[in-house]
Amino acid sequence: MKNETQAVRLANMMQRQPLCPKYELALPLIQIKKSALKKLSEGDVLLLGFENLEMILMEGQKNIAEARLERTRQNSIEIVSLNQKIQNQMGEKKYKLLKCSFGFVQSRKIEVGHKISISSLNLEAVELFTGETCVAQGFLVNVDEEIAIQIKKVN
Repeated sequence: MKNETQAVRLANMMQRQPLCPKYELALPLIQIKKSALKKLSEGDVLLLGFENLEMILMEGQKNIAEARLERTRQNSIEIVSLNQKIQNQMGEKKYKLLKCSFGFVQSRKIEVGHKISISSLNLEAVELFTGETCVAQGFLVNVDEEIAIQIKKVN
């Protein structure tokens, strides 16, 4: 009986402990006016100013690495560069930082050239966050050869 209890406890402990660290895959942080954020409604289009799909991996508020879609396969990303800078939250009264998140990926190592599978993520669907609050959901669109986000739902 005692061995079964130990085995059950060990199994529960292993299920709580993740095998790989989780990183959030997002677009680079964007400054947006607070007034524009309040007026955000369904069907609006946010122009991001990117011609290429640039992505970052974040761990909390730290920007861990920059990534891009792998050229040969579209279901994985390749780490382009590493950095350990903490994203400073702008203290300005008129602007907020907007994080456009695709979701979370797991990887044992983060180094330049390493490839991470993103087949479990939908790269068209995006959630918009200010701080820890989800303010809207949307999807990526192409507007005049520029990447943009069309708002599907405002929270």
